Amino acid sequence: MINHPNRRKVAKTKIATKTASKTATHDHDYSTLLAGVRASFDAAVSGQRALFLTNVHGLYDIYLDALPSERQVHNCRTCRRFIEAYGGLVTINAAGQTAPAMWRTEGVPEFYRAAFAALNDKVKGARVAAPFITNQAVWGSPTTGPWSHIAVTPPASLIYRGRLLTPGQAMAASKENFRTVATALSEFTAPMLDEALRLLRADTLARSEKFVGPAEWLRKLHDRPKGRAGENVMWLAIATAPEGYCHPKASVIGPLLDDIAAGLPFADIKARFEAKVHPLLYQRPQAAPAAGNIKAAEDVFEKLGLAPALERRFARIDELQLMWSPKVREEAMRAGGVFGHLKAKVETVQSVDIPATTMTWDKFSRTILPNAEQVEIYVPSVGRFIAMTTAVNADAPQIMKWDNHVCWYVYHSGSRAAQLGLTAGSWAKVLAATPSPTLWGNNPKPHLGGGIVLVIENCMDSNEHAGNALFPECLRDDLHAVRATIEAYSRSAKISGREGQVASGYIVQNNAADCRLRTLSNGAWTPYNIDRWD
Repeated sequence: MINHPNRRKVAKTKIATKTASKTATHDHDYSTLLAGVRASFDAAVSGQRALFLTNVHGLYDIYLDALPSERQVHNCRTCRRFIEAYGGLVTINAAGQTAPAMWRTEGVPEFYRAAFAALNDKVKGARVAAPFITNQAVWGSPTTGPWSHIAVTPPASLIYRGRLLTPGQAMAASKENFRTVATALSEFTAPMLDEALRLLRADTLARSEKFVGPAEWLRKLHDRPKGRAGENVMWLAIATAPEGYCHPKASVIGPLLDDIAAGLPFADIKARFEAKVHPLLYQRPQAAPAAGNIKAAEDVFEKLGLAPALERRFARIDELQLMWSPKVREEAMRAGGVFGHLKAKVETVQSVDIPATTMTWDKFSRTILPNAEQVEIYVPSVGRFIAMTTAVNADAPQIMKWDNHVCWYVYHSGSRAAQLGLTAGSWAKVLAATPSPTLWGNNPKPHLGGGIVLVIENCMDSNEHAGNALFPECLRDDLHAVRATIEAYSRSAKISGREGQVASGYIVQNNAADCRLRTLSNGAWTPYNIDRWD
């Protein structure tokens, strides 16, 4: 490996003055330096969700000044670009302390330790300017022709994948988010947020569970340290915040806090809040899209390649992440062999009719559901019947705020059992239980709401003229500006896949968990009244 263009010249000079052995050692040291920078970076960014740009300047001069006897040997345009572009990056911990991403002295050859220590001190004292956002898969140029240079390969989690905004635009948006959050913190005091959280956690406001997370996030920032550390905590919070958290004044949280500060009575606060979060109004345009919005939507969908995600069909049970499905009894599992047609002697005991036990869904799901061989639900005449949908094209790009294609819809005032093909006042078979799609996988989004869906046998919405249920509040944030066009498209589209058993049924939620269930175990049915979530 040849390390620098200048090294060949210096090596020849030193050989002529009979000091070639020292040059060879430095060549080895430089090779070790390259590996040391990579190892230092890998250790620094392990487990990090974001890196941050600082306002540091002059790093390359500091690097060369620390190598006075070898300054010309190390003067390299490619390495200069690396140090100036990436040398000032830092990580931030929960206490707001920064740590340089590159310049750990451990494992670095002794010849370079003073340079690394000087760089480390300079970067550590710098001020964070913005989250660092790039779509480059390799930082720096590892080689140019025969020459080797300082370069690192970031983990996939630190590579920007957005296509609608450029990395520069995304960094500018983060800076604006910092300003927006700082303004909100100056206007919304900690006591105001404490009172808002009291109301939201008490389930006294409709759909309040969707807004507890953003309010808690903002309240926590009031407890950040003072000075530079507190500023860094804000940068870390903004860089890693869930979608929508960084605009509290523009969300329903802002007006709620304003109403609390104004001293309005609870009845007025409740009425004003629930008018804003009404399912038929929240984030849903009330007028047809303008021509400009349609054109913008066309551009966005073409740029992001999202058109295949617009077609929807009813989801199937095998596409869900299940928390329960009917148990197969041991004797049924043994059937089917050469003697499977023979009936074994069975001891039977007359089951005792018992009244329904009232319990919470939390207790039922922990203690009863895991051992249930079968579950049935008592069908109300009107209730929270639900249908789950997914993308027609399985390989379509992701359009939801969560990490899968499955979404759902309910009717605001509930649905009549007959509309779902069910008979009110009867018991219907539950085929599976699944958490809402927002809770699936390794990256759940509980702040987006949800519940538990009980899939019911032969349950199918007979209304074929209600659109395809692509609601703006479920769609990724970069589609917010063109939501009027998506809403218009959704209202005119249809959901396909009505054949066979689909994933439709009844939803149990934190603020609406009342239902009647019965379970079969050892040949006997036991009824339960679920009266609340927990």
